[in-house]
Amino acid sequence: MTLQPYSPEMLDRMALELLDLAAILRKMSERSREHQIEDFTLHDKKAREWIVNIGRWARKAQAELEMRVLEARATQRALASG
Repeated sequence: MTLQPYSPEMLDRMALELLDLAAILRKMSERSREHQIEDFTLHDKKAREWIVNIGRWARKAQAELEMRVLEARATQRALASG
């Protein structure tokens, strides 16, 4: 696994890619309902594993970012007071 620096814009791009995928799935569910297709089958094992792993990765990244935010705020306070 390679660590890459991410700007806010890069985070936004990744979020939009995930939203695009979610929109595709929502459109599929809408079309299935619209045409009463109740037995559409998918190979979903890997996709479900990836979703779990992406969720873990995102929560870990969020916690790491929050630590960086706390460190930045502490540094700003120290500079302001001293």
